Amino acid sequence: MSENPLHVIMNAKSVAFFGASNNPLTMGTHQITHLINESFEGTVWPIHPKEKTVLGVKAYNSVADLPETPELAVIVVPTHIVTEILDQCGQKGIKRAVIISGGFKERGEEGEKLEIKLKEVARKHQIRFVGPNCIGVINAHRKFNLTVYPYLTGPGPMGVLSHSGTYVTQVIPYLAKRGIRYSKAVSLGNEADIDLVDALEYLGQDPETKAIALYIESIRRGREFVETARQVSLKKPIVAYYVGGTEAGARSGSSHTGAMGGNDIIHDFAFRQCGIIRAPTVERLYDWAWALATTPTPKGRRVGIISHSGGPLTSMADACARNDIEVPLFTPETQNKLASFVPKTGSTANPVDFTYSTNINDMLNTVPNIVFEAEEVDAILIHGIGGFGLIKDMGQDALGILPMDFSKLESEMAKMHHGIIALQKEKSYPVITASFTDHTDAAVNYLLKNDVPFYSTPERAVLAMSAVMRYAEWKRNQIKISQGSGSDQ
Repeated sequence: MSENPLHVIMNAKSVAFFGASNNPLTMGTHQITHLINESFEGTVWPIHPKEKTVLGVKAYNSVADLPETPELAVIVVPTHIVTEILDQCGQKGIKRAVIISGGFKERGEEGEKLEIKLKEVARKHQIRFVGPNCIGVINAHRKFNLTVYPYLTGPGPMGVLSHSGTYVTQVIPYLAKRGIRYSKAVSLGNEADIDLVDALEYLGQDPETKAIALYIESIRRGREFVETARQVSLKKPIVAYYVGGTEAGARSGSSHTGAMGGNDIIHDFAFRQCGIIRAPTVERLYDWAWALATTPTPKGRRVGIISHSGGPLTSMADACARNDIEVPLFTPETQNKLASFVPKTGSTANPVDFTYSTNINDMLNTVPNIVFEAEEVDAILIHGIGGFGLIKDMGQDALGILPMDFSKLESEMAKMHHGIIALQKEKSYPVITASFTDHTDAAVNYLLKNDVPFYSTPERAVLAMSAVMRYAEWKRNQIKISQGSGSDQ
């Protein structure tokens, strides 16, 4: 098998950059800034017809003047000169490019003619490229960011492939608050050359990507997509948000990237056949892909629920029932073991109700481990993570009557959540958490930094667990089929 063209693009050691200047308001300047300021360890050569330096880096009048042949060209110039620039790159011997510039197929007939010429030049020089009309790529594990947004969250296990630049870049602050971090992200744009199938194959082979999120407006190579997705799904989960299945979505996609959507029912069937979990919203796309990237595979669909609040427990139990997740009663033996740690006003039956107990250590460490050792459920849902903010406010409201070292207490509360991390990482046991607080809480932030999935409502946590269980069930089914002892769903 030949090397995927994205391998060099995502791991380029030298970049010729067209379209950056000393004007801080231009798109190209924003993009080269991230290469310069985010500790990219490779070489960056700005190409500019007039400037001697760009942001303090020596610039060259043309790509022909460069002392070496770069591995990658990044092109952010006016549409009418993109083809000429790519031709110059080809003459220099550059074989990979990311073309940010728009104004091609998505702009109608004239733009489509320009895109055809662009592809002809690329073929002449054997150049493989991402774009045009894209926002760039990110390899978080190499601090390699070609987009307009800074990416400072650090590397993670979730890969993203998107027909929208926004769903790679503008979502970064939203994802950062939820602890969600990229391994790699590719804005595909018009897919004039490298397309969704190529990119999916690449992430399927990438050891740093544990699950893949897809934002799809159209699938150009249907048969190849299904074949590739099925192969990838057997190794790692895929979640897709497909928006080209309605007339309005298809029309918008056509003006956005020149994409043509297709029948929604057919796509839904294809996704199920190749193991793709289909998300109904972009919010669910990231929720579920992150859970699948970080959560060990459960052996079945039984779950234990733990909280200090009756309402969220009931919400979780109800949501589980609506998503075909079993919440079995614990055996008398297991309930007896739990009884020593649960208040007499609570419940040990499953869900386990601590009735607003302040004994955080037992709720987050002792009881989850008893449930794990009992082997009566396949995963755990916990609501009520964190809460330091409330304790701090209560202490301050006491007008000094309760003198506390809040920084020390905050650290201690965060560490009390380590048992959850140990279950996930050391014992490979699925745990998904929830609370009505957020990333500003020290304990929540502690879990997020350790890749424990956290959600802001009980129902979101259940839906994420359902996605994890559905993928696990599909994969088990495929193994049975391959062994000749099962039947398809």
